[in-house]
Amino acid sequence: MMPLSRRARVLVSIAGVSLLAMVLLYAFPATAQRTVVLISDLSRTWAAAFAAYTCFASSRRPTTSEQRRTWRWIGAGCASFFAGQLLWNYYAMVRGTPPPYPSPADVGFLGVYACLIVGVIMLVRGQPTRRGDPELFLDAALVTFAVGALAYEYLVAPLRSGAAPVSLLGLLTSIGWSIGAVAVLWMILIQMLHRPAFPAATAALLLPSVIAFTVGNQVYAVVALRGTYRAGGPLDLTWDAGLLLIAAAAAIAPDYALHLQRGRSTGPETSTAARFVALVVGLAAMTGMAIIAMLQPSPRPDAAVIIGVGMAIVAARVLYSLGVSRRYAQILEEEVANQTRSLMSSLGATASAERNLRLLMEAVPDAITVVDRNGYLLDENTAGRTFVNAFPADPGAGGKRAAFAWLEGTASRIVRENLAAAFDGELRRFEVPFQRPDGSEGTSHVLLAPVREAGRIPKVLALVRDITDQRRAQTQLQQAEKLAALGQLVSGVAHEINNPAAIISGFAQTLLLDQLAPEQRETVQMMYDEATRIGRITSNLLAFARAGSKERTLVELNEIVRRTYALRSYHLTTLNITVNLDLDDANPRAWANGSEVQQMLLNLLINAEQALTTMSGRRAITIRTAIAGEEGVWLQVADTGPGIPADIQEKIFDPFFTTKPEGAGTGLGLSICYGIAHDHGGRISVHSVPGQGATFTIALPRDARTRQRTMPPPAPVPAEARKPDGKLSVLLIDDEEGLRRAVVNYLKRRGMHIIAVEDGGDALRVLRREHFDVIVSDVRMPGMSGGEFLERLRREYPAMVNRLIFTTGDTFAADTSTLLRDSGVPSLVKPYDFSKLETVVREVAESAKTST
Repeated sequence: MMPLSRRARVLVSIAGVSLLAMVLLYAFPATAQRTVVLISDLSRTWAAAFAAYTCFASSRRPTTSEQRRTWRWIGAGCASFFAGQLLWNYYAMVRGTPPPYPSPADVGFLGVYACLIVGVIMLVRGQPTRRGDPELFLDAALVTFAVGALAYEYLVAPLRSGAAPVSLLGLLTSIGWSIGAVAVLWMILIQMLHRPAFPAATAALLLPSVIAFTVGNQVYAVVALRGTYRAGGPLDLTWDAGLLLIAAAAAIAPDYALHLQRGRSTGPETSTAARFVALVVGLAAMTGMAIIAMLQPSPRPDAAVIIGVGMAIVAARVLYSLGVSRRYAQILEEEVANQTRSLMSSLGATASAERNLRLLMEAVPDAITVVDRNGYLLDENTAGRTFVNAFPADPGAGGKRAAFAWLEGTASRIVRENLAAAFDGELRRFEVPFQRPDGSEGTSHVLLAPVREAGRIPKVLALVRDITDQRRAQTQLQQAEKLAALGQLVSGVAHEINNPAAIISGFAQTLLLDQLAPEQRETVQMMYDEATRIGRITSNLLAFARAGSKERTLVELNEIVRRTYALRSYHLTTLNITVNLDLDDANPRAWANGSEVQQMLLNLLINAEQALTTMSGRRAITIRTAIAGEEGVWLQVADTGPGIPADIQEKIFDPFFTTKPEGAGTGLGLSICYGIAHDHGGRISVHSVPGQGATFTIALPRDARTRQRTMPPPAPVPAEARKPDGKLSVLLIDDEEGLRRAVVNYLKRRGMHIIAVEDGGDALRVLRREHFDVIVSDVRMPGMSGGEFLERLRREYPAMVNRLIFTTGDTFAADTSTLLRDSGVPSLVKPYDFSKLETVVREVAESAKTST
């Protein structure tokens, strides 16, 4: 039932009560004719006024402008009828006589139909029209002919047969009364026929009132023209009923339109109903005229012609409809056949897609299962069956199998919790331990994805992957990374130990050349043996590490910062981390290995990034470079993270120390940074206040070749060349002052002339003024390395190349081993036996003499 607003219920009730009261008054009229006439006039006055008020009030409520304009025009028509009735009342009540026919009151009465026609036109304005076709033409012709035939039958024919003279103005007025309401009905039907979609809500409510007007007007047109109209009769009730029905329609129309909008998606209706009504109107009109013609005493040729033409139109309309129906049936059959073929094709494609999907599921090595809310299996692939079928079905669940029965204990509980979250709409990823089919312990990665159907989640897709081998490989990789980092540390430590061990060994061997007491000789011999043992240990460590320092040059810190930031800029942006580059305009440079400095900076950036991702709020990293005095530069990385607790700040540079969960880090990042900084002759420090971030500062020498060492002053280089004395002359090049002194003391005790310098450049300057039988040079030295010295020697003193001996503390470093292999120069590994050094020196000197 359509709900009505309170306002609509009140107005409809007033209209109903008014109509009921009028029916009773007309059914039981007063005895005095004047009283009857007065009651009739007042009833029409009240009905017209109430209808006008209701129409204007309802025009404010509809939501569309067309409906508002329609009800305003209908209200204007009711107001016109009200004005005509007031004129009628003037004649009847004031002047005491009925108004003449026609009178000005008839103009007001007839104005209601003009306004109704304009209202219908306003209602359909902007609606699309149908394309013209024979069916539309026949429907319009049938309705028009039926309306015209009725007007002729009930107006023109009686006038032709009457004997009373009729004035032209009276005839026109009667025609207006006769066709007024019929014209409104005709307009509604014609507009419905011409529109593929028609707002029938308003038109349907108007039809009862228009029909009431049509019946009354046809009778009134004839009796008024003949002068036989008497006020207060049943004819007046048709106008009262028509006006009150308009009032009720206006009260109901806004709620009726909203009811149609809620009840169906399309408010407008098609013209199918209008075509049916047109056919019914034509048949009813022709049938009525035929019945009247048969009841008359003498046949009328004009009625027979009208009925014949009307039935011909009806027959043409029916025949055309039958033909259209046959064509439509044929088209429908063809469409059904096409749709059937399309459906079969779609079913085949669906079956093929389902088969392909099943093949894909079976080809996936991971377990794919579909489970319901209780965790029971709905579907699975082959890999899934290896898990599920290993356990029997649940008898209490109708033979269903539990999808996760292969999990036990904590793993089963984790799956249940995540399954409940998945049915709440969350995508869940997690790992659980399980027992593999071969009985070994394994780890599986589980993904639970909710499957949505019509807004519900009736099932969940579960993907299970055995990642045992992957986790094992990751563990091995982490161990390999730790070992690689350990090897780098070992390599640096072993190389640094070799030089002091060589010094201790050299001085011990020099002391053994003297006449010592047995106890002293035993002590010195033990010193020599232990130094030799240190050499063997470091040699084994270097063999394990197989790494060494890389070549160094002057590098621009600003450029390294920009390159390193470019590697991480996009990733840092995705984490909402702001990076500020505060680079010194002086473009600081350091004597360093560029790749190692970049690795050090990258490790610090990653550490800051990982610290910032554990907190909310502002996330920022600042990278600074600056010149620190005359001999150094520094690089600084500061973050706004949670900071480092004071109790662990002293441990953060220790190897394998980490605050991350197990497996999340190796604990070698800052240890590697410490090793690189120390290997470059620099230092790294941290300043942090918990809750205020951390700042790491790396200080590097601007040129390591100018670094001052805390060791005894070097032995003076003779300003002039020595005089030939027959002794074997040796030029020693080594950056370790202690080792130089030990070798010089030993070889001098063995009767050789020796000059020691700390750099290849100094050696070249000495060679310009003095000739040497043998040159002993270290490979890795600050400034000019052994390889560079060899190249200069080949260019400037090619005859001295075959007199060169290399010494090194790390033969496993890539650059060192390549140099020794390609140069073909004899070499000794630190800490070397000084007696062996003497032997090699004499052999090289003798070989050089022989070759010359």
